[in-house]
Amino acid sequence: MTCSSRRRREAISFVSLQFLILWLPVTVGAFALACRWRPTAAVGLLVAVSVLFCAQAGPIALAVLTTSILGNFGAVALIGRLAPGSTMRRLVVAGAIIANLAPLVAFKVAQQVLPVALPLGLAFYTLQQITFVIDAQKPGVERLGLLRFAAWGSFFGQLPAGPIGAYGRIAPQFARLGFTAPTGADIARGGALVLAGVVKKTWLADPMARKVDAVLTAVDLGAVTPVEAWTAAWGYTLQLYLDFSAYSDIAIGVGLCFGLLLPINFNSPLKASSPGQYVMRWHMSLMTFVRDYVFEPVFRIARKLPIQPTSRRYGVAWALATLVAYLVVAAWHTAALLPLLQGLGVAALLIVLQFARQNARGAPRPIGVVEQRARQVAGQALILIAVAVIALMLRVGDGQTLGRVLPALVDVKAIFAGLAQGIDLAGAYPNARLPGVRTLAMMGVVTTIVLVCPNTMQIFGIPGATPAPDWLRWRPTLLWGGLTVGLLLLALIGVTRPVQQYGFIYAQF
Repeated sequence: MTCSSRRRREAISFVSLQFLILWLPVTVGAFALACRWRPTAAVGLLVAVSVLFCAQAGPIALAVLTTSILGNFGAVALIGRLAPGSTMRRLVVAGAIIANLAPLVAFKVAQQVLPVALPLGLAFYTLQQITFVIDAQKPGVERLGLLRFAAWGSFFGQLPAGPIGAYGRIAPQFARLGFTAPTGADIARGGALVLAGVVKKTWLADPMARKVDAVLTAVDLGAVTPVEAWTAAWGYTLQLYLDFSAYSDIAIGVGLCFGLLLPINFNSPLKASSPGQYVMRWHMSLMTFVRDYVFEPVFRIARKLPIQPTSRRYGVAWALATLVAYLVVAAWHTAALLPLLQGLGVAALLIVLQFARQNARGAPRPIGVVEQRARQVAGQALILIAVAVIALMLRVGDGQTLGRVLPALVDVKAIFAGLAQGIDLAGAYPNARLPGVRTLAMMGVVTTIVLVCPNTMQIFGIPGATPAPDWLRWRPTLLWGGLTVGLLLLALIGVTRPVQQYGFIYAQF
């Protein structure tokens, strides 16, 4: 979870009038017509549109993407000619994985000393291509021709920031792509989900970002109160979640418009009551990749260590796999030292807690419903506090600013002094110059939406999400059509308002 200040040349923004009224409708319409004429033409059209989308981000972005697609397709073709299990085959597979990672590592390291940005989507399609190198060797996995493979590797709907779709799971959809035109219901649901993401971005995430910026500007000037400090910490947590959640809504919605079901990226992580739940419910496509292609291979290797008894050997293997997995997640986000240390610290904490549970003596006593609920609430509260503090540390970055804002979070004297003088809502932000009542009300409303309401995957009935109540589940009906029109109006107002707009945070990786 980090926010990079480096900006690339912008591709066509998902949150723009051009995308909403021109790019997406024209592309979906042309694709649907091509499906009725010739499936191959439909696939070729999607590849051409994706290439044009990437080209808007500059020649370097297009060159890196093209090299990745052609290089991996050729590498897997070579691997297929080598004897299964042979040393040469393993070496070529390892070389292909290293070749995929090399550009990503080079750009990440360069970012620490130079004002450079990653080519569009590099951090995401690199991992996708690694799944191709590994999955394509498995028996029964779909084999795509170059054109359909290019459609999978470059699909503009997920190019900027995922979701990361493993080849073995997603390839069958691209093998069928174009043979059947997307249904009207899928296009309607996908379009409504895109609009919901745009509304979430422009009316929730970006306004939260402006308030966080106002507080941190005051911090830079040397003054901050506990209310302002916690507004920055929790506000950035909400901004980060809503920003990436909005992007994922749009990406999955765009996929539906073409008859594609992309992986779910969020399952209300801020509702989690344990660290493990939080990790697996945030950026789920990344964590699924790490589980399947990092944790499990490391665990399989480590469990062969000469350690006795077996239970201890498996415990050590789990700990090593967990440590490597969290370091990979941290390094994927950034090569900066602080996030790497934080990833190491989180992994160490989880390992210690797990071993402490296993070594606890005595049978666990029965827990009543009330106590169980109290534990869940307490666990969730602790997670939210920890996440907010870590998010703030990543958002600020500057040591001097961090040295001002962190003490304000725990300034108990100032907190009690404020309570003793009475809560002045109007003057809650004396340094940030924010309207107190409106800011606190917005924080309360957004927090309620995030912690209480069903998420968009549930409301739109995306497979894999826990269904929302029937009355709250999207359907192609007149009522939901009217609500979609309302989303369209809000989205159009949101993308044209004369206010500061922010790029998607994860699209900067």
